[in-house]
Parts: sequence; C-alpha cells; structure tokens
Amino acid sequence: MVRLSARAGGRPRLASFLGDRTALKATLDGNDPGVSVTHWLDRLRRLQGIPFRYLVPNERMLPNESIRFFNLDFNWLFALVEGACSIGQSSALDDTLHAVTAPRLRAAAGLARAQGATAPDTASGFLLRSQVVAGWPKLEVVAFDASGQELPNVIRLERLTSSILLYVVEGRLDRVILREPAIGLHFGIDIEGGKPLRYVTVPQTAPEGTRPGDQIDGASVAPTYRDATHRTIRIARLAADLSDGLYARNADNAAGGQKLPFTSAEFALQLVEGTQEVTFRTAPKKNE
Repeated sequence: MVRLSARAGGRPRLASFLGDRTALKATLDGNDPGVSVTHWLDRLRRLQGIPFRYLVPNERMLPNESIRFFNLDFNWLFALVEGACSIGQSSALDDTLHAVTAPRLRAAAGLARAQGATAPDTASGFLLRSQVVAGWPKLEVVAFDASGQELPNVIRLERLTSSILLYVVEGRLDRVILREPAIGLHFGIDIEGGKPLRYVTVPQTAPEGTRPGDQIDGASVAPTYRDATHRTIRIARLAADLSDGLYARNADNAAGGQKLPFTSAEFALQLVEGTQEVTFRTAPKKNE
C-alpha cells in the first residue's frame, strides 16, 4: 500500500495547507480540543469505534439465531482508554504530560477510579444475531437485575448490522425481555386457530387485579371457516361464539347481571393481538 505522504503531490499539498494560516484557522475555528478528545473517549467507553472483531474474535462465537450475554470488564475499558490517552508518547516530556493529563481525561470519560479501588462490575449486555433484528428495527429491550429491578441506564442500544444488535446497560443483567414494537398491535386469530377471550367487564369471580381487556384464563373460541382451504372465517358466527363465551363467564354483563350489547367495539376488543415478547435469562434459576 502506498503511504499517503508518498503519493504524487501529497506532501506538497500538506505543506501548503500547514503553511496557510487562514486555512488552518478556518479548519480549527470553534474546535475545542478538550471537548473533542473527551467526546472520543466517551465513545470508546460505549464501545463505539472499536472493530467488531475485538468484541467477537471468532464468528462461531455468535452463530445465526443466537444471543450471547456478557459482563463488561472495567479493567479492559480502563486499559482501552489508557492506551488511547498514551498515543504519541515518545519522550520523557510526553510521559510527564501524560501522567498529568491522563487522569483528567479518564475522569471526563467517566472511567476514573480511586487509588487501589477494585474494578466494579457495573455494566453488562448482550449481542443478538437474528433475523428478528432486521424484521423489527425498533425492537424494544427491557433489562432486569437478579432482584427483579429494571435497569434503566442504557449505555448503548444499536444495530451493528442488519442482523446484529448490541445492547449494553449499567448494572448486572440477569433477565432481558425482547418485545415487538407497539406498532405491531393488530387484529387477528392465533396461528393455531383459537381466539382467547378478553374481559369486557370484570365479574367478582375474576382473579384479584383483573382489568377490562385482560385475557380470561383457559377461555378461547375456535373459529369456523367458510372455506377451510383458504381459511376464510365466518365472521358473523365468530362474533356470536365470542359473545356467547363472554356471557357464559359473566364477562360482558352489567352490574345487575343483565347482558350488555355485543357491538363492534366488543368484537374489536376480542380480536386484538398484543405484541409478542420473549424472555431470556443469563442463567436458569435453580428450580428451572
């Protein structure tokens, strides 16, 4: 590979640019070196700008349709920033300046630690390689620690490629929920053919905390088809079966017990298909 400085005309153009004070001033005007450096270090802390092969050294470690959890090693990040801060050291003067400036840069990047302190394990995450990443660009991620508390401080959530998602969060990740975006809310019938019933009104016999719209445990209606080959549903029959199922469970009744009209609103409520979600754990519980 030909070096940039050795290319035809490269060195004269560079010398001409460096000798043009007006051009230099226009280029550097408004550029605060301290802000630029700390911004760069903050990007490193978030694993931005790091070659992917440094994170996954072998493709077999992240096969198709897989998820891999990790804990972010604070010592590794510290070494990364230390190496970035030491770029260009070639003399005793550079060493002296580095000893003074490096702690400030680490502090600005949020990676300072007290003398002698042990490295905390305060960040974790996962890499997901799946067609789900491409199919749902706005895939929602909710993370929890071992105590069940949600981890709200997301360090990074980014699609690295069309099929690879990187997620890093502050804290020790124990359980993560991947959820279809809310825009996926629609009407439909389960692929197996059944349609679970939902409470329109909540009877006194319902479990405590039940709200209108919640599914009724163990209650569903199997649709009948006008054309089974093309799965053409008999809509009027489905509406009648849904209303009968609700009335039988006092789930669409007034306070006095009389049946409420089963209108298009109730029919729409029954046909709602909620967003799909899946839960992963970093390690199974002892009783699982």
